[in-house]
Amino acid sequence: MCMVLYAAADAPLRAIPDDGPVPLTVRPINTAEEAVRERFSKQHVYFLGSHSGCSCGFSYGYSPTTDAAGRASVAQLGSYLAHSVGALGPIELYACWVGDEAEPPRERTTITAASFAGDLDEFQLRERWFAIISAPAS
Repeated sequence: MCMVLYAAADAPLRAIPDDGPVPLTVRPINTAEEAVRERFSKQHVYFLGSHSGCSCGFSYGYSPTTDAAGRASVAQLGSYLAHSVGALGPIELYACWVGDEAEPPRERTTITAASFAGDLDEFQLRERWFAIISAPAS
């Protein structure tokens, strides 16, 4: 089973195609993922994939064989979110296991894109985690 990460915004996000092993892909949700739309207050909903294709690769500090790729995926996600928040305002995220898209969040938080800088000792998405990504306080 795979972890999946979804994002929602008030305006369309920039898509990033899955053109081979890239650290980040962004695409509109498909029909099978439609249930996740209920988790969000924003209209435009997207799937965010890591170098692994799913969102499991947004992780590092747990396996030396995948740490560099995971760190690159998390850092690219952070850059993408920072740019998107700067251009569009707050972005909502929801992480869950495949098949749990209709389940309510267990945890809610508000953070900045800096949380995805890739500079922590370890990072991993949490199950049924909802976050609002806001701009840093000036």
